[in-house]
Amino acid sequence: MRLSKEVYRDDHSSNTKQIFYNDKKQITGILETGKNDTAEHGLLSVYEYTGENYRVVKYGHETKSYTAFKTKGHAILGASDWHTVDEAFSTREYKFENGLLVADHYHNIHHGTKESLNYTYQNGLKVSETRIREDGTVLKTNYTYQNGILQSQLLLSNGQFSEQIIYVYGNNQALLEEQRFNKHKETQYLASEKKFFYNAKKEVEKTEYYGRYDGKMVLYRTEEAIRQGNVLTKKEASFSGIEQVIGYYDLAALHDTLKERSMEWAVPMYDKKYAEKPVFDAQSCTIEKYDDRENVTELKLVDPHTRETYWTTFFRNEYNDKSQLEFTICYRIVDGGKMEESSIKKFYYAD
Repeated sequence: MRLSKEVYRDDHSSNTKQIFYNDKKQITGILETGKNDTAEHGLLSVYEYTGENYRVVKYGHETKSYTAFKTKGHAILGASDWHTVDEAFSTREYKFENGLLVADHYHNIHHGTKESLNYTYQNGLKVSETRIREDGTVLKTNYTYQNGILQSQLLLSNGQFSEQIIYVYGNNQALLEEQRFNKHKETQYLASEKKFFYNAKKEVEKTEYYGRYDGKMVLYRTEEAIRQGNVLTKKEASFSGIEQVIGYYDLAALHDTLKERSMEWAVPMYDKKYAEKPVFDAQSCTIEKYDDRENVTELKLVDPHTRETYWTTFFRNEYNDKSQLEFTICYRIVDGGKMEESSIKKFYYAD
């Protein structure tokens, strides 16, 4: 069964999303409508197919095409020449070869801008992605693999080195490190990296973020995801203030950038001693509970210092006989510890 409708409602707004299909089970249109205390809005997406390629044309609620759809209903999607692209907000064209996306062309008619993406493949794996921006800038990403596993990304801007990402794996092909290289003058250098740590179930339990400061790699943020049964506790801590100044080749390069941004006042602050004694501060802590279908049933926001819970939300999830989510009701805790409905989201399906 395919999703055909979503309805969301809270104290101040409501939104509806309807999805329409043809006999080939392809999406032919999506109608999104909403209203709040002061206004109503709508967006219509029309899908047009040519073989395996298709185009998506989006219309705002103020257009004649949108009005025609609202007047005649979704049956009009099977007709021709009923909507006018000139009044559309945007168009997006997708082109495929042998089932693989090879081109994605976007035109924002409202703002008069265009952007295109082109992809190439080898043995079914994407080996390059070329993005042409409105100003003519060409951004290209080259991908390399070993035994089908991504090893690196090389990013070029107008043919010049911009950035490279290297992936380091363990014996079981678990990703251990993600290394990001930048360039200073003629030297490529390690600017930042992530390190991943796993539990016995091969789930990421901790992520460490490192950045280059004064020629050395400095740990500046940690994220933890501790799983106990159906409970997931997320914690984050960071070296406050350093994230915006890491990744530079050396202090001279950092100071030059600060001066270019009219931040000369900050140069004395970021000296050689700044990162010698990092002080980590707990930033956040959330506790999430899930049902057996991996949808959240409870969310707690906890003060990472006092461990006191300052916000709790409960979710009631109901499913149909095909285990598809039918609705979710969100409850907040009000005075006296009572639960009060704050929003509901319903899902409808079609054969």
